[in-house]
Amino acid sequence: MNQFEPLVSVVSGEPLASSLVIAQGMRAKHKSVIQLVRQHATTLQEFGPLAFEMRVVKRPQGGGSPTEYAMLNEQQAALLISLMRNSDDVVAFKVRLIREFYRMRDALNQRTQNLYQQLQALVAEEVETQVKASFGSRLMLERKRAIPELRKRRERLEHEIQPSLTLN
Repeated sequence: MNQFEPLVSVVSGEPLASSLVIAQGMRAKHKSVIQLVRQHATTLQEFGPLAFEMRVVKRPQGGGSPTEYAMLNEQQAALLISLMRNSDDVVAFKVRLIREFYRMRDALNQRTQNLYQQLQALVAEEVETQVKASFGSRLMLERKRAIPELRKRRERLEHEIQPSLTLN
């Protein structure tokens, strides 16, 4: 595992932590962590589908081998780490992981709010062009020219907002 891998990554708009990161942070063998994921898979799936992936994990002595790992959402990761034994290091990692999930969720919410503000400004701009168009033919022509660009901007903003809606 890359020692610079973030605790939490955003994948398709959702914050996720890999079982590799959890194993490293908990100072546990990944084999034990993935075994715990499999053992409690039914319970973990109550919080969303479990996603398993393969990655070549480099060994310190060189080389690497394909390793199966799980990508866990916030609730799944919290449940998994609650099932593991506590030591001072483990408790410190649990705190870091939970803080990172909250930080990531706040950052995604802030991004979504910014997109909504942009969308509201665009809607106001569209309404303004409609009002202007009602005053005369020259202004109506300006509105007709502006419509394609307004539609493109609106579609882009709505497309960017849409994946974020699945977080809540």
